[in-house]
Amino acid sequence: MDTLITYLVATTISSGIFYISYVLLLRKEALFRFNRIYLLSGMAVSYLFPLITFFPFQLIASLFNQGNAGLLKTFTLPTIEISANTESNPLFIKVLSFIYLIGLLIFTVRLIIRISGIYKLKTQSEPKNGEKTNIHWSKSDIPPFSFFGRMYLPETLKNTSQANEIIRHELIHINSLHSYDILFTQVMQILFWFNPFIPLIEVALREIHEFEADKAVIDGGTDPVAYTKILFGQDKAAQAVILGNNFNYSLIKRRLTMFYKKSTRFARLKAALVLPVAVCSVLIYSVGCNQSANKSVSTADDTVSANSGKVMIVTDSTGKQEKVVISEGSEVPPPPPPPPPPPVSSKSSLASVPPPPPPPPAGTKDPNGVYVVVENMPQFPGGEEARMKYVLNNVKYPPSAKEKGIEGMVVVSFVVEKNGSISEAKVIRSVEKSLDEEAVRVIKNMPKWKPGIQNGQPVRVNLNFPVFFKLK
Repeated sequence: MDTLITYLVATTISSGIFYISYVLLLRKEALFRFNRIYLLSGMAVSYLFPLITFFPFQLIASLFNQGNAGLLKTFTLPTIEISANTESNPLFIKVLSFIYLIGLLIFTVRLIIRISGIYKLKTQSEPKNGEKTNIHWSKSDIPPFSFFGRMYLPETLKNTSQANEIIRHELIHINSLHSYDILFTQVMQILFWFNPFIPLIEVALREIHEFEADKAVIDGGTDPVAYTKILFGQDKAAQAVILGNNFNYSLIKRRLTMFYKKSTRFARLKAALVLPVAVCSVLIYSVGCNQSANKSVSTADDTVSANSGKVMIVTDSTGKQEKVVISEGSEVPPPPPPPPPPPVSSKSSLASVPPPPPPPPAGTKDPNGVYVVVENMPQFPGGEEARMKYVLNNVKYPPSAKEKGIEGMVVVSFVVEKNGSISEAKVIRSVEKSLDEEAVRVIKNMPKWKPGIQNGQPVRVNLNFPVFFKLK
């Protein structure tokens, strides 16, 4: 659920980046075709790039060995995951889902009504198949408009001096496939009706469509003064057909300005820069959302793959146990043997994540003279299952962290003394103060362990204890 919300927020902000950039830099420029491509591609990118929030950010794992080399040099126990259920109010989730479905239904019905209105005009109008398009003469007082391969004109325009120019105008809409743009934005409004930038982008596209058609008519030899009179002549109170490309789209003033607007070198320079800058901004933002959404998960996966196993404890919002999963046996597994070298392949991917380094051999000490791997590693009294039960009974998800939505993996380093007692507990990977303190508190209060043995003698051994706090 959190990932979906992150995605939806990212898509809204991303589309806002594209739209605001258009308004500030491109809207007043006579780069009609480029502006159209920019808005359409911007909308597509805004919903495609944030999809990476649903996938693990694998490339960050390649930096794991560099940034956490000290962590992997010490034997790390299987991760224990404390998962608190934040969906304490499932009614709230149901209400949100219900609101979304209501909005989806409303916008779907709206589109069906609009398409039905055009179909009704088609059935009630007089068709005339021309050489280049199909014209439907309607008895209704409608503004001239086109929708895909057909244009709809009021019968009052028949045999008038304006008819030919209006037909040329609507024919440009048809040949330029402008109806596909409108239908695309309408479908996007159905799926993401809560995004305020989609209708704004549709309005901008409609403006561009009119500018394109006007410019083509003027460049085709039509007198600008006569064409201006046609625009004002069609500016009347008639029922607009929302899906169609209307000849009269309440843009008279701006359309007249754009008649004579020329593309300048500065405008082309802005166009050359704004699209890649906007795309890069959206990509960087999407990657940031991905790292935020997958930070704790990817970190836990790295630790598990490097260190033998994982214990997961799922609790609800009150701390009551819901599920316990132990991925390994009850005993702490010995350090795994070094993995064989990977086969060399000419087709190997540069993006593949390298395997974690092998653990050091038994008898290895840290710079302080404390063993990190011994022949017989220390064990929690009762084995791994007992360690899991101890954590379950003692770790409490801090309420302040839960309220703030903070999660992540805390790794605590400690020393099992020769007599099995715990000392030198300290956080070596921090998430947040309350989570850090809770992990350290529980580890300091652990009962005595079975000490590590090297050469038949009990020795001091340094261990890492990961505790993964996760909200669900």
